[in-house]
Amino acid sequence: MRRTVPESEHNAVWRLFFYSLILAASYTLARTVGDSLFLARMGGENLALVYVISGITTAVAAFIWFTLTRRLSLELSLRVSGIFFAIISFVACLLLPYFHHSLWLLAGIYLLADVKGCVNAINVVTAMNEIMGGHSSRQAWARIGLGMPLAGILIGLLIGVEANLISLRSWLLLSAFLDILGVVPVWHADKLKIPRGVESPRSFDAVASLAERFAHKVRSYAASRQFQFWIGCLIATKVAVLTMVSFEWKLSVNAVYGDDEESLTRYFGVFYAATGVITVLLQAFVASWLLKRRNLGFSILVMPVSLLFFNTLFALGSGVLFLAIVTTFARVMEVWRRSVHDTTLGYLYTKIRREKRRRAIAINSGLVKPLAEVSAALTLLLGSGTTHRITLLTVTGLWLLSTFSLIRLIAKTHRRKRRERRKMASQNLSHEAIQAP
Repeated sequence: MRRTVPESEHNAVWRLFFYSLILAASYTLARTVGDSLFLARMGGENLALVYVISGITTAVAAFIWFTLTRRLSLELSLRVSGIFFAIISFVACLLLPYFHHSLWLLAGIYLLADVKGCVNAINVVTAMNEIMGGHSSRQAWARIGLGMPLAGILIGLLIGVEANLISLRSWLLLSAFLDILGVVPVWHADKLKIPRGVESPRSFDAVASLAERFAHKVRSYAASRQFQFWIGCLIATKVAVLTMVSFEWKLSVNAVYGDDEESLTRYFGVFYAATGVITVLLQAFVASWLLKRRNLGFSILVMPVSLLFFNTLFALGSGVLFLAIVTTFARVMEVWRRSVHDTTLGYLYTKIRREKRRRAIAINSGLVKPLAEVSAALTLLLGSGTTHRITLLTVTGLWLLSTFSLIRLIAKTHRRKRRERRKMASQNLSHEAIQAP
């Protein structure tokens, strides 16, 4: 088993690594600015409404982006998105001094971060799948995944140290610059695709023909509707839970810091830096190890189990301080999502046939995800505190059920694969015995 990234993959891996790092840095800046500005100047009263608008806007933007990318090459798609977000961020910088307490502008900056996060996620996963493919090393996937948490560390530390010296408007301008810079690592992205390994000459005997047919069957197992259904359910329930956890977390932070923009900005910066450090450690020492061992079930099971525990404490607990601590710990579980959980899901997409892969990624990231956010946000907007807690526990349970169903499907396929291999090995021995002199 390969323990390091093969030399033939170095160029693609490093360029994708810097691409994900730059995009994650731009998103972290936009997210910090959007949260700090809105919570400090508008408070938490309109947060649930913004969540609803955000989900709808993200769904529409993702649908438009998916429609466009079907007609554009990978390289052109990545260029267009970077330039577009840079222009929007720059315009927001120009308007902010004149409309500093405008609800529509502050909500627009908040929404910009959400749309950027959705489109960038589609771009990164699509680029990794189309360039790396399922035949690349698993260590390469873990190496590329380090870019996002490293960006959180760098940007978080920068904001935490310089929050009192640099204005939020300047951070937003830096985000626009990073959007443009992100185009550079993926220049000529269509030429970066990792070639498949050299295959043995085609044999026409019965055993080789059977092996080829079986190999094709095994490679495309994840293209089944059942697999796509359960991974879609997993993503929908996961996003709904994380949306509600994020909402409660932001409300608790706003209750602590009020309208102090500088303190809010510094808090978010330090939080992102700290969680980034944990994410890097998990990505470097756990994600790669789990992928090498093909322990995919454990990788996607840890998060729903942990959040079921924290959400149960939240549902049964009371008191501002207690709830703030519980929601913070629940939010910290994002480190496992970014380092192991999402890396594993990204790798599972490679099991889908190439012609269906981009569509599956776009549907789950661009349609299922925002619709789940809208559903969760509507519950937050229209429901009471008791309704929030019951819904949170219920959806977390459904997330766990979807995860178990996906694990069972993968395990069933692996068992079938082992049986077929043993059968082929037995037939191969019989074939050799017949041909022996």
